[in-house]
Amino acid sequence: MLLVCALGLGGCGGFDSAASGEHLIRDYVKRFGQGRVDVKSARCPSGVKQKVGGGYDCSVVLHDKATGRDHPGTVTIHMVAGNKVEIAGQDLHIQ
Repeated sequence: MLLVCALGLGGCGGFDSAASGEHLIRDYVKRFGQGRVDVKSARCPSGVKQKVGGGYDCSVVLHDKATGRDHPGTVTIHMVAGNKVEIAGQDLHIQ
């Protein structure tokens, strides 16, 4: 199953890779984490040029509420038309 969550930032001026990616990760986990997972931290690189079809990796630490354990990993952010970014389900690489 392919899960995709997209975030459009077209009205915000220029493309900010760090803010776009970090905001998208938090929204993605809130939407698909079913209340069992929180984002402890999300860090995306700044200065990535917006290019349709391009992508970049962000570091993330997810907190499992049931076990109290933290799980580090990476999330790949894809850049699509209109200053939008998205995450597909296979883009989460959590340890």
